[in-house]
Amino acid sequence: MARRSTVKALVIGASGHLGNAIVRAFVNRNYRITACGRRSVPPANLSDLSVRYLSGDSETPGLLDKWIDGHDLVVDAAAPYPLHAFSPVSEFGNDPIAQAERRTRLLLDAVRRHKARLVYVGSFVTMVRPRTDAQRFKHELMRLAHPYFEVKELIESQMLDASRRGLPVVIGNPTYCLGPWDLHDRDLCMIPLLLRGEIPSSISQMLNVIDVRDVADAIGAAIDTERYGQPIQISGHDISTDELYSLICELGGVPRPRISTATTFALAGAYSMELMLGMIGEKTRLPSGGMMMATLFDYLVSSDQMSQLGVAPRPLSETIVDAIKWYRKIGYCT
Repeated sequence: MARRSTVKALVIGASGHLGNAIVRAFVNRNYRITACGRRSVPPANLSDLSVRYLSGDSETPGLLDKWIDGHDLVVDAAAPYPLHAFSPVSEFGNDPIAQAERRTRLLLDAVRRHKARLVYVGSFVTMVRPRTDAQRFKHELMRLAHPYFEVKELIESQMLDASRRGLPVVIGNPTYCLGPWDLHDRDLCMIPLLLRGEIPSSISQMLNVIDVRDVADAIGAAIDTERYGQPIQISGHDISTDELYSLICELGGVPRPRISTATTFALAGAYSMELMLGMIGEKTRLPSGGMMMATLFDYLVSSDQMSQLGVAPRPLSETIVDAIKWYRKIGYCT
């Protein structure tokens, strides 16, 4: 294994919430970082970092080979994930399942050619284990109703197959991520929406919340211990949505939502609204996929993989305070 000070790492999706946390963790490890993204200039969460920035679309023919050449390690923190249930094509005009398969194959082939190691940042949804017939039925309904789940299962299966064929692949599957450096569309960021009073009600659903910095630390530890070909559940704090919203509002100094809605009712409403808007070619501000994913925490089995890696999740209050500071800094809460 290359010495830590000499590792050359390429991070695809470096301006994403998780990708940026990984870049920062790697900088602290003295890795030489090439950060890749679609934006023509480095975005706000990369502007203060000493990294090389490359822009472009990873699916452009030959671009992955140019990016990966000379790197020991590749991190894919930009794997496709369809947000909307009723869009027959991805945001780039392709079938989302076919696009995911093609992009993953291009990435794996390029990593093999350059004899690099690979880190794939996936999703906890591939690790849920329904235990009853009713849970299995509900799980299958959601898989049929939203392409997100099939996309994530497909990509992970390709990663596992590549690992069985000898490619060193770390597969990290984080739960619900919070923390600083998020640049998602403001309408998709729960903390700013709460602090501006734009979320009128909460639900009683249990979640598991992890800081993006703890995800990055877990991935670093998995690289160090060569945890290849083993999907790693990167999880943190169990907390209900009601409790999480209350804590965010308390730390942000705003009133919490006074209304609590049953999860099933809220999901049915979100899905129906997405269906109606989809029929006229519009997109909802509240994609039902996120709420579907939240219900899968009911089927997630507790794991000691974080402790095996030697990573202890930081206090949730620290995560929220730092996230609020970041969102206020970039103007999302005004």
